[in-house]
Amino acid sequence: MDENTPHQTMRNATIMHTDSGRVQMVTWGEEIWNFDDEDQTQEFPRSVKATFYDVDGTITTIVTADEGTNWQGRQLMHLRGNVIIRDLRDYSRTYTESFFWDQEAGEVYSDVPFVRLFEDGSRQSGSSFRADEQMIYWQVTDSRWTHVLN
Repeated sequence: MDENTPHQTMRNATIMHTDSGRVQMVTWGEEIWNFDDEDQTQEFPRSVKATFYDVDGTITTIVTADEGTNWQGRQLMHLRGNVIIRDLRDYSRTYTESFFWDQEAGEVYSDVPFVRLFEDGSRQSGSSFRADEQMIYWQVTDSRWTHVLN
């Protein structure tokens, strides 16, 4: 079989990502193409949603995007196009065009500009960010803030 042709196609499919029996993330794709290559590539050509969980099994973050790629063999996922990151802990929303989850390094990042809006109307933007995979500790390049005073 040609490695450029998916060996499996799924529609409206859900995939559970676990580590030592603990659910870390659940991915849903309108369509998922699985490839038989060395990286065990999964393509999400349309509409993808990733739901992240904390160690207690509580949903912390929901990320949606137009498309994505998951290289299972490299433990790396890349979501692209109209990426929206909804943090259910502080009700912030982050908007960007590119979002990576590096499972091996235990971090998430965006290598392109982003805007993060907070519930009180405050706003943070930057040219890129890097955070732990629970998205608690952020490092932002060229950070700019607009605070709302009450």
